[in-house]
Amino acid sequence: MESIYLSLGSNIGDRQNYLKKALEHLGSESRLIIDKVSNYYETAPVGGVEQDAFLNIAAKIYTTCTPEELLNIIHKVEAKLNRSRKVHWGPRTLDIDIIFWGDRSINNEKLIIPHKETFKRLFVLIPLLDIYDKSSIFYKKIKQSITFLKQTEKEQKVIRVPEKEENTQTIKRVVKELLLAIGDDPQREGVRETPRRVAEMYQEIFSSQNQNEFQEYKVFETPKRDNSQMVLVKDISFYSMCEHHMLPFFGKAHVAYIPRNGRIIGLSKIPRLVDFVSRRLSLQEKITSDIADTLMEILDPVGVAVVVEARHMCVEMRGVKKSNSLTRTTYFTGDFNSNAQLRAEFLRVLN
Repeated sequence: MESIYLSLGSNIGDRQNYLKKALEHLGSESRLIIDKVSNYYETAPVGGVEQDAFLNIAAKIYTTCTPEELLNIIHKVEAKLNRSRKVHWGPRTLDIDIIFWGDRSINNEKLIIPHKETFKRLFVLIPLLDIYDKSSIFYKKIKQSITFLKQTEKEQKVIRVPEKEENTQTIKRVVKELLLAIGDDPQREGVRETPRRVAEMYQEIFSSQNQNEFQEYKVFETPKRDNSQMVLVKDISFYSMCEHHMLPFFGKAHVAYIPRNGRIIGLSKIPRLVDFVSRRLSLQEKITSDIADTLMEILDPVGVAVVVEARHMCVEMRGVKKSNSLTRTTYFTGDFNSNAQLRAEFLRVLN
């Protein structure tokens, strides 16, 4: 069987998870064997479309499939992982390209191999170099292209990203050093398991840290009304971590919007959105605006109103030490921003 090399990329949601799921789906195919997988690399997007950074890997596989059969399998895997093929240069949960098929050259309506952009893209070449056989035909050209592009294409920055397991080990090591730095003994019975506990906790409370797009929602179309009424979800509890001192702040969020053309979102998804924007290092002001801006992007409503009230441990535990102080932030868009009467109605309902 010939050595086949794939390039995989993702820039929506949990990018590393999408790439791992793609490899699992490919590996479950009876006529396909995954031999090697590269490290993870992050790079800025190409194509002139404003979007988030991509996470990229390369994979070496063997298969008894024809190139066309493998391409069909790839498209099915992309579809399973919510890939939309409507926009060529847009963001995507998953993108898989066949880069090399042994030393063969294929050029038809469905496939061009080697992929025509291969030697122009550092985010393809650098992961490939991790796993490409030195004795194979394109090895020298890959190395030469990487050297040339690094000298001429300064905007193509490719940065290696550790796997989540590596992150866990790093957190455990740093927590041990922190315990030593504050004068404690990492081997003391009470804190011996603390590094592991902190690493596991961070996976949960920072679960949105590298996710840039909220996806856990579905938009419903209801009958259009000229006088759509306010939809309000009150008292949504949230917990987050201040990016200045890495101490918790927590409280309640109140979110309202006015549908446009009957487009609504499931009520349970608004608390999910609050959780999503909270589970990262952040500021209360940013959480408030992120909730509103995300709803505007998803629904294009007539307007959005968000009020967030929170207690900050960086205020209560250190510095001025003012216990039980409450910080309120507000953010209004659309009619809530321009119509004082509507805004007053929203605030009156809260109070």
